[in-house]
Amino acid sequence: MRFSVSLKAREVSFSVPRKLHPLELVQGAAHVLSDRATAFVDETKTAWKLTLSAKTTEDQAGLMALGREFVDELHNQALRQRLIANSRPVYEHIVSRAVVSARRDPDDKDQPATGAELSKEQKAELEKLIAEAEAELAARRKTGVLAAVEKTWEERYGHPRTG
Repeated sequence: MRFSVSLKAREVSFSVPRKLHPLELVQGAAHVLSDRATAFVDETKTAWKLTLSAKTTEDQAGLMALGREFVDELHNQALRQRLIANSRPVYEHIVSRAVVSARRDPDDKDQPATGAELSKEQKAELEKLIAEAEAELAARRKTGVLAAVEKTWEERYGHPRTG
């Protein structure tokens, strides 16, 4: 990725292929970094021309890092989009089971449970996603990233929460 930096304007500019990064992903990445930079988007036939204007004074290295962080966030947005698309059958299954359960007469013990079952591929994908999530959580626990999240309010601050 080639970045062009303007220290005077506090901007970093670069292009990303439209084929790999739909506008929705570019907007999502811009939103994530909106506290640190304003994103300006222009389009060519094959690419999005992006200019990030830093909200605080940045040096050359800071502007380059901002550009790299934006590109990283684009990849994160693409991953989220794929996970959501792949998880859709699971969501539909859970919702359909909840709707079926809500419709059932609790007094009718002979009424069979109905609803779509997951295919073998969907079950395997679900197990894979759960294993990946558990592995990521375990890795974060080792680095202490989740330590503050895993404590109760009382454990963290030593007093009951008020208000």
